[in-house]
Amino acid sequence: MMRKILAILSLAVGVCAAQEKPAVPPDTVVATINGRKMTAEEVRKMVSPLPKQVQQAFVNDPQQFLREYAWYEVQQELANKSKLDNESPYKELLAFQRMMTLVQAERDDVYLKIVVTPEQQQKHYEANKDKYRETQAKLIYIPFGASGTEDEAKQKAQKVVQQARGGVDFVKLVKEFSQDSASAAQNGDMGIPIRSSTTQVPEAMRNAILTLKPGQISDPLRHENGYYIFRAETAGVLPYEKVRDDIYKELKDLAFAQWEKKTKADSSVQFENEAFFQSIKQQAQTKPAEK
Repeated sequence: MMRKILAILSLAVGVCAAQEKPAVPPDTVVATINGRKMTAEEVRKMVSPLPKQVQQAFVNDPQQFLREYAWYEVQQELANKSKLDNESPYKELLAFQRMMTLVQAERDDVYLKIVVTPEQQQKHYEANKDKYRETQAKLIYIPFGASGTEDEAKQKAQKVVQQARGGVDFVKLVKEFSQDSASAAQNGDMGIPIRSSTTQVPEAMRNAILTLKPGQISDPLRHENGYYIFRAETAGVLPYEKVRDDIYKELKDLAFAQWEKKTKADSSVQFENEAFFQSIKQQAQTKPAEK
């Protein structure tokens, strides 16, 4: 739940994209809202932290946006006079919204202030070179189901491996046996380099590919609907310069995760009445689904 809230909130605190040189100087008064003069810079600062869809409404028709903003201010003042901010459920909602805004502000501030030095990046690279291996590979895909049973597909894949390791041209085997049309059209090329961070490929398969040396053929690797055979075309550790930015982000994210872990450990809650929480769950289970 918290992650979803923060994800939604993070969209609402985005900064406006960089713009071209403004048509008027920042200190130029551009509007008077409810008797208050506002400069171009003040209007931009007011709009920049708003949700993206609200920013878009401003861009689409900035004058109409300010008319409605002025109207909302009048209504807000009426709510203040009625002291609605001290009444439920508005009091609780405002408190929650304030908390979530400050939570995201603190998270952004902490992440921004995390320092990663070039020395730390280089040291991390030297200690974790296996993480930065990259392999370009070709593949043959032999499915089971339409082409036969799983055992038959495995036996067929093993025979293809034997032929490939025996010197038969791999591209020829691709065209003869592979049922993956996209890669087969490219002579078996996977289309993406394989790294430890390549999430499009299952971990076990990814690790098997990364252990291959150039020209080496993998054993048949089972996947959900068939067997894959890979041949490494190129393999090696990426140079530091090519992964330096990735390492920078990785170390920032690691430090931030440690901060999250610490702050979570600093929080505490004790449940004093189990019946209350069980009743909430039961109500949720018995509540009719909304149409």
